Amino acid sequence: MHASAILIHSLKGHTFEVGRLLFSPDRKILAATDDSFITLWDVETGTLRSTSEEVDDIIFDIVFSPDNKWIAAASGDGYGRVWNIETGDLVHTLEVEDERMLSVAFSADSKSIATGSEIMRVWDVATGKLLHTLSRSEYPPEIGSVDFSPDGKFLLSGCGNTSTVSIWNTESWKLEHTIRGYYSACFSPDGMHLAVPTDEHEIIHLYDTRTWQLQSTLKTPEQETFASRFSPDSKTIATYSRHQIKLWCVENGKVIRTFQDPTRKLSSPTFSPDGKVLIAGARKCGLRVWEVESGDCLLMFEPEDGDRRRWNPSGGRAGPPAFEILFGDGKAKVAVAFPDGSIRLWDVRWESEST
Repeated sequence: MHASAILIHSLKGHTFEVGRLLFSPDRKILAATDDSFITLWDVETGTLRSTSEEVDDIIFDIVFSPDNKWIAAASGDGYGRVWNIETGDLVHTLEVEDERMLSVAFSADSKSIATGSEIMRVWDVATGKLLHTLSRSEYPPEIGSVDFSPDGKFLLSGCGNTSTVSIWNTESWKLEHTIRGYYSACFSPDGMHLAVPTDEHEIIHLYDTRTWQLQSTLKTPEQETFASRFSPDSKTIATYSRHQIKLWCVENGKVIRTFQDPTRKLSSPTFSPDGKVLIAGARKCGLRVWEVESGDCLLMFEPEDGDRRRWNPSGGRAGPPAFEILFGDGKAKVAVAFPDGSIRLWDVRWESEST
């Protein structure tokens, strides 16, 4: 098997480096934000569809609705905003008083939207009205992540101040379970597993969502490790730490395969829909492509002008470039943010040697 990458679009609509990229569920639109406004791009033609008005504070999170009608953003000025994707019009402003809004998520049916600030709120997408307020005695520490389970039965919130992940039942809107010592989590595609990294980033726990019992523990001593993506069949999870990516068996917690790059830090490993290929971002705006079964590296790609890195104002360190992947059949579109504010969109393809 071999792979190739061809630049298809260079998108220029931001003065500063884009911090977040996101493809729409229908694969037609790429959203980008540089902290103060959002641009929507046509993936096929590379043309700019719309630009939002500039907000007064940092945009912390953006998300598309599953039905492709809306895009929402959470920002530090205390507002959640919802735009119509087709027209680019702002349709709802979700306001909270004296709180930064840090996270946002749509329900699976696109009818509800959850926001995280000092407490978690659930809003009606059609009207913009507040439906539920979910709070705990530990709050008001800020909720940095919110997410609905794939089947819509649960809503989780992650709070860094209290190192707590809370899971809420979306039928009763009551607290279902609490996992302490953590601040973020992600569901598997089938909704049966929840991956939760510890504060020290050396251990990742996998929970069975039917019982909320600990299923397996992924240990990486002395390495700062981050949970990333489950495979499409939910049987494997990829984690990354600096120059290394590990694939783990969800059932028994054992390492299946290890990918390494001694020269570049890696990030955001993502499986192809058939689980046969893994693509990851690399420092200096590069990317790596591996065949999962053999472990062979199919492509090591770095653009000539990708050697500058994004400055992280909160941590004082340069963060990895924003990186997003849209998979197709034997191919992918990979979007990478560059320091000059542009976004490069590559067409990445792979095929077996016999074809």
